[in-house]
Amino acid sequence: MRRMLTILLIALTGAVFSSASAQSVSVVITEKTINDFLAAMGPVKGQGKGAQKIKYNWTVTNPTIDFEPGTAGFKADIKVKTKIITLTDKVKGRLKVDYDDRTNKIKMQVVEAKFPVYVKVFGTKIKIATLDIGKYYKPKFEFNGPEPVQKAVQVDIGGDAPVNIGVTVSGREIRMEKDQLRVSVNLTYTAL
Repeated sequence: MRRMLTILLIALTGAVFSSASAQSVSVVITEKTINDFLAAMGPVKGQGKGAQKIKYNWTVTNPTIDFEPGTAGFKADIKVKTKIITLTDKVKGRLKVDYDDRTNKIKMQVVEAKFPVYVKVFGTKIKIATLDIGKYYKPKFEFNGPEPVQKAVQVDIGGDAPVNIGVTVSGREIRMEKDQLRVSVNLTYTAL
């Protein structure tokens, strides 16, 4: 009996410590999910006019998101064409991630994916513009967050009247992990 009580206390203590540091509910979004979405969008194209009124067309292909602990990066291939030159290169940027607790939406947007557009004249690169790819990835990516649908739950426990339990959210956390994004919240229950 004493051994059983000790095992039960160890198990309960472990449960208390593990739940104290963990959030109640989490939504995990993998980078594969976002990259599949980007691939389905296909190439993103546009045009611009730089210094000396040089017109150019650009195309972005192979965009990918990379989640690493604490950060979310964006990279893609870019091709720029003017009347006289065509250049291909890589562009890098970052992904901004927000959680809107009013709408329970996880929002992601490519930001600061800048690329210098240049021409070569007699082997010298001359910058004619800076292109920010992040402005052209629309719509922004949105996912439902981890909040419950119900703000109150009615439970019939027998007797005269059911018990109403309120559900509130606190302790929001956005965490970039290896190959995934995790958005977590704590749930608090209160008898109404």
